[in-house]
Amino acid sequence: MKKFFNLCFEFEFYLKIAISCTIFQEIFYWLLHNIELNFLIQVLLYWLVSSVSFYSIGLFIEKVIKKNDTLKEKLTARVKKVKKQPFPCFTAKNIIIGEIRSFTAALIILYLVPEVNRGNSLLLNLGWFLMRIVAADFCFYVFHWLLHRKFLQKIHLKHHEFADSSSFVAGHKSLTEYIITTIADIWLIFIFGYDITQLCAWAIIGNAYNLEGHSSLSIFFISSDFHDLHHTCFKGNYGIQGFWDRVFNTLNPPTKKLGIMFPVASLKYTMKSSSDLD
Repeated sequence: MKKFFNLCFEFEFYLKIAISCTIFQEIFYWLLHNIELNFLIQVLLYWLVSSVSFYSIGLFIEKVIKKNDTLKEKLTARVKKVKKQPFPCFTAKNIIIGEIRSFTAALIILYLVPEVNRGNSLLLNLGWFLMRIVAADFCFYVFHWLLHRKFLQKIHLKHHEFADSSSFVAGHKSLTEYIITTIADIWLIFIFGYDITQLCAWAIIGNAYNLEGHSSLSIFFISSDFHDLHHTCFKGNYGIQGFWDRVFNTLNPPTKKLGIMFPVASLKYTMKSSSDLD
């Protein structure tokens, strides 16, 4: 039964990503399907969607959710205590450098990857996003695991300056690591091809689960202290969520603390409570 629930946890995460991306793809398709977008406009659109969603979602988590004591208490997933650290301040220089990196990555990705117009078939897009997140999780696992090996570890240490993680630590990485993660992204999009509506939807949801995963909160996608344990222990939990860590035996078991919308966790909690009463 435990293995069954663990598998359901991982599938729930993948399914949430696929459904959320499909919804956003439908919105972008509705907005853009009658507009002819040349290459440069697509690059600008992809860059703007990525950047605006990154800052807006991060600020919402840090300045709205975390400022609400009731929500913060309910959603805090951290179990392992760490010494609080001051987080990096936003500066004009760092924002400009970050946006240059982001724009350059968008330019390279769309230049190299073949465009495939897939329309707005709900089933087709749901399947595409489901394959995309499973493959992305695997690629992230492999690259992340490599960055924790001795010969590449120095590249990754900037990101691990923070054991007391917050949302925007997601973007705190060295230029070399940024290039490596961009290559990982190009590899996947090259296999699947890109539709600009799908790419924009993926950018928003990718930012959402990445920022949530670094926030120490369990809000919608990451239903545990999974990545928080990775930062506090510096080992294990190399994937986006636990499926590939379970496959390759590198899992640092998370608490599966309930958030707001985690049906599997809620069901397991209800069944456990009923069993305890019996």
